[in-house]
Amino acid sequence: MASISKLEGEVETKSSADKIFKAINFEQHQLPNASSSNIHEVSVHEGSWETSGSIKIWKYTVDGSVEMLKEKTEVDEENKIMTLTALEGSHLLNLYKSFKHTVRAIPKGEGSLVKITIEYEKLNESVPDATKYLNFATHVVKDTDAHILKP
Repeated sequence: MASISKLEGEVETKSSADKIFKAINFEQHQLPNASSSNIHEVSVHEGSWETSGSIKIWKYTVDGSVEMLKEKTEVDEENKIMTLTALEGSHLLNLYKSFKHTVRAIPKGEGSLVKITIEYEKLNESVPDATKYLNFATHVVKDTDAHILKP
């Protein structure tokens, strides 16, 4: 039986935790403007941008490969935590039996510390770790921070 693997990363941002959390959670439709080389489109399939439990569809590029993901978003506004759980997707669910991506924005000085956690279960042992998805998420957070800081 395969076990759940976990990868973690952190990004320090100049933007406040409130602004980063708002951008990556409630304004996902703007992420293609912030990180156009990574994210091409985000749309609501069911629910709304602001509602926990909503289902969204993402089109994005990871390591030169265009992928699609349908995910369910759970939001903990008080603790500034957003969790995306993969429901359907090209590439991602061809590799992993389950895939969950959590982002937490923590105030740090005038900026924030964004903690990224990816939990996944490989379909088999020949499947690589989800490192490219952690790197992708890190780049998106950095791009989003730069976009927020633009005058």
